[in-house]
Amino acid sequence: MRPNHVFVARLALVLTIVIAGCNALAAAELAIPPRLVPKEIPKETSRDVPVQTGPPNCARWTDECVNCTRGAKSEPAVCSNIGFACQPKAVRCVSTQ
Repeated sequence: MRPNHVFVARLALVLTIVIAGCNALAAAELAIPPRLVPKEIPKETSRDVPVQTGPPNCARWTDECVNCTRGAKSEPAVCSNIGFACQPKAVRCVSTQ
């Protein structure tokens, strides 16, 4: 006796649908953990100096990407533009006032 190819194909299709349905039901029962909110870092603990503000008592500073110069007391600091492939480092003072 030779098996009927149509029967075997239909049986394979039915088994595929049953197995896929079982997987979908098992996935629907998984518990989704709650989303954790990251804790904020207090600003008092940050030791980084913004490059636009610069270190106190410093006339010129850099982070190897941006160079800044402090103007007169009433004028804001003047900074260069950053390069597109630059990797900033820690801000360091180049010359004091």
